[in-house]
Order: sequence, then structure tokens, then C-alpha cells
Amino acid sequence: MPQYHIYTARDFALDEDFQRWVLKPDVKNNYQWETWLREHPEKQKAVEDAIILVKSIKFRDYQLSGEQKDQLWDTIWDDIATDELPVQTMPQKSRLHKLFSWKYAAAVLLAVLLGTLWITHENKQFQALTLSTSAAPGETKRLLLPDSSEVILNAGSRLLYAQKDALLREVWLDGEAWFHVHHTKENTKFIVHTYDRLSVEVLGTQFNVSNFGNKIAVTLQQGSVKLHITEQQDQHETQLYLQPGEMLRYNKQDGEYTKSRTDVTKIVAWTHGQLMMDEYTVADAIQFMQQVFDKQVSVKDTKMLRYRVSGSMPIVYNADTMLIQFEKAFGVHFYKH
Repeated sequence: MPQYHIYTARDFALDEDFQRWVLKPDVKNNYQWETWLREHPEKQKAVEDAIILVKSIKFRDYQLSGEQKDQLWDTIWDDIATDELPVQTMPQKSRLHKLFSWKYAAAVLLAVLLGTLWITHENKQFQALTLSTSAAPGETKRLLLPDSSEVILNAGSRLLYAQKDALLREVWLDGEAWFHVHHTKENTKFIVHTYDRLSVEVLGTQFNVSNFGNKIAVTLQQGSVKLHITEQQDQHETQLYLQPGEMLRYNKQDGEYTKSRTDVTKIVAWTHGQLMMDEYTVADAIQFMQQVFDKQVSVKDTKMLRYRVSGSMPIVYNADTMLIQFEKAFGVHFYKH
């Protein structure tokens, strides 16, 4: 077997043998992978994530139209008819054998032509594609886009993927998502739109986009991205570049934006089920409950909103459990109504 012991979830998901085991399990590949997992229990989590990725892939079926089939058969039988058979000197049995031979040849030729036509169709005739998905409150969703780009969608987020042009992939995001964009041989553009005046253009990279409420934050983890920001006053477009470790914060209300260095590991910690808190306030916790669980939390004493803590805690996708964790962290008590 390949060096699966160094594979990530993404590597597993793109492996053909692994895909075959997930989508078409049989006695042989079940035994093979179950044996390997017993020998490498530390890879259990990566394999489970990869299974989710593989099952999220959507395939399109391609079928010949009736007219295409008729044309294909006409071509086959025209070729057969033009072949001169020595009918006068051929015994009856031989003619019958020859006829059956041509039928088999026609069947083989049909299969070859079908394959050629399918390949030609895939390579030369681009088909537009649109799909959408969402993560409900209290859950995250990991998926592979049709172009093999990996996405982790945060709770309460929606994503629309569209490719209407062979050289352009576009995503519209409402909420938060982490992207690992797949680089194509054609250098196909990948653009993330935020339903506002800011979009992110990228070629093969890892980054996080948060689009909640009146604020947008784009954090670059790896590679490079170009940001397109349309000014509210004169509609002039400003282009900015981010380097790894940089974040751009954008305010939807006034169009103001700032670029700064940041600790990317803290920003993307949610993709690993961790909440990293650096001078984290009760107001931040209330916003978290709103974004992740769609739960409204009110505070009578506004001074309490400024309580701050630093540290980390696991993200448990259960609203009651997270409230209990916040209670312990801030030394306060929440009441449910």
C-alpha cells in the first residue's frame, strides 16, 4: 500500500483506492482497510474525515441524446455496408458467421465511439454547474467541491458554488468557512463573494472568511489572495493583497477596512473543534452563541459584557453545554427562558 501513514484526510479523499473502498466496499477492500486501520489507530480521525469528504462529492451523469445515438448507429452500419463481402463464393454457414462477427465488431466499435464521444464532450464542451449547501446551527460541515477544493463550513453558514465559465470558479458565502483551494492546470480563478462590496480572488491556497453581521474578516493561512473592495462613495474598486499571517477586517456599515498581522492558528482553531480566547469578553461569548447556535443572550448589567478571559476550550455543538462552559470561564450564570 502507499505511504498512508503520512496521509491527511484530504490525501485519503483524493486516493482512488480509498474512494473505491468508501463508495463500493467489498470483501477484499474491507479486509485491506480494516487491517490497516488496526495497525494505524492514530489515523482513525483522518480516515473518518476523509470518508465524509468522499461522500460529499457530487457526480454528474452524462447520457447521449436519442439523435446522437441514431447518428452513431448510422455511422457504424454505413461502414459495415461499404465493406465488400464475397457473397457468391461464401457458403451459407460462413455468411451467417460473418454477419454475427460484424455484429460483435459493431458492438465493440460502438463502445469505443461512446468512450471517445464522452471524452470529447468532457474535454471540449464545458458544462455549467451550480450547487448549494448549508450547515445548520450547532453543526459544522466538511465537504469537497466539484473542483476538489476542500471546505469546512461553520455552523449557521450557507455556501453557493457556481462555475458558469471554464476558467472561473465562484463561491458566495454567508457565514464562515475555511477553504483549501485546489490548483488547476489551467490556473482557473477561484473567487469568494461575501454578498457585499468585498470579494476574495485566489489561486491555490488556504484561508478563512468570516461574514457575520456587519463585519467581514479574511485571514490568509497559506499562499496569497487578492481582495477586491468596492468603495461605497464613488464605486471605485480597491485591490489589496494579503500575505500568510495577515488579516483584513471590513465594516459593512461604513466601508472602513484595516489590515494587520494575526495569529492564524487561533482564527482557524474552530476547524479543529477548539475555541481560542485571547482577551475574550462576555460580549464575544454572546456573539458566539448567536452565530453558532442562533441563540439570543441578554445581559442586564452591561458592565458584565467587559469581563475578559484568555485560554482555550473545546467547542461542543450543544448550546446548553457551551453555556455551562462559558459560565465556568467567566464566573457568571445564565438563565434559560
